Amino acid sequence: MSNFLHRINPFYKFVVVAGLATGLTFVHSFVINMWIFAITVFLFLLGTKLDTWWRAVKISIPLILVGFSIFMSGAIWGGDETARFGTVTVSSAQSGLNMLSRFFSFTGFGLLLSLTTDSFDLVKAMQKNGKLPRKFAYGMMAAINMIPLMISEYRNARLAFAVRGASAGPLSPKVLFAMLVNCFRWSEMLATAMHSRGFHED
Repeated sequence: MSNFLHRINPFYKFVVVAGLATGLTFVHSFVINMWIFAITVFLFLLGTKLDTWWRAVKISIPLILVGFSIFMSGAIWGGDETARFGTVTVSSAQSGLNMLSRFFSFTGFGLLLSLTTDSFDLVKAMQKNGKLPRKFAYGMMAAINMIPLMISEYRNARLAFAVRGASAGPLSPKVLFAMLVNCFRWSEMLATAMHSRGFHED
């Protein structure tokens, strides 16, 4: 097992994957989609370590369920106009398979890039090799750093409601509002810090 995918320049890796994914949007071929997915899986297995494999497996479990839903949607509602609504026909099954293959091909690109590329390394490579302006790179890194804070604040908000005996589901507006209030405060502090460091339009 090797990890050569992790050693590739993140900027060039991003450009190649984004370019191939963009070109794939204009291709509607089941065979090509499955070949692309097979190649991405082969590269992933060949160029990553075992712990990255397990991360991909954990992420793929809900994605398989989503893919099955996409296939069923195409198989049930993707028939021709002469078929009765909701009837599974050969053409509708082919439509479902095409939708499923496109989903898997784009999923392969996404996993290949996201699990073999560090976010900070990508931003630094975009600034160095892609000539990304310094203020945009600083802002992107600040936003990436805020993601763990948002997750922590969300958990703290749910815990605070639970301590008070108030019912709050995972998507409760009360929890989300409490989290967003702190996020707005952090964004203002971040904007002030960036301005004091010279990251402003003037």
